[in-house]
Amino acid sequence: MNRTYWIVIGGLIAGLAVAAFGGWRLLVYPQTVDYAAAVAQKADLDQQLQTARDTAAQFPKFKAQAEALSRNLEFFNSRTNVPLNDVTATQMLMGLGNQMGLSKLGVTITKSTASAPGTLGMYDMSMTFVSDFEHLGKFMNACVRQRAIMIPNSLLMDAMDDPGGMYGNTLNVNLVVLIYGQVGKSSGVN
Repeated sequence: MNRTYWIVIGGLIAGLAVAAFGGWRLLVYPQTVDYAAAVAQKADLDQQLQTARDTAAQFPKFKAQAEALSRNLEFFNSRTNVPLNDVTATQMLMGLGNQMGLSKLGVTITKSTASAPGTLGMYDMSMTFVSDFEHLGKFMNACVRQRAIMIPNSLLMDAMDDPGGMYGNTLNVNLVVLIYGQVGKSSGVN
């Protein structure tokens, strides 16, 4: 075998190597790059799908929370949209006090604030009455359950049957109650 033969064989091998490398570079390599990009995109889409599934699984919980918020909003709207004036505020407390069995009941308006659009007005009411602890507690609980927002704000008690202390059962009570609602212009004390 002569030298020319080996040069031709070497040239053929080199040509085949260049052709194989060129073919790989032109045909296979772009597909491997596209494949790697597709694998990365698939992983991202799988993550998005899992996030969507997790969110969808929580839909009943979110729906229940939205329904609860809606009920709470309706409840608070029903309590804050109560129209109030001097007469209705006084009648609310007098009626509630009479219903709870409080004696020597007196109710006066200390202060009233008219409500601007989108805000609550307020009545600052002073009550005096004679009661025992049980009826006083029932009255305080009844204030909280009223349609209008009624908040007992301050309480002074004197035991009538124990002037030197608080051990008696009969109490002389001075209570300040705040009533919130839609208060128009009032003729009471401002």
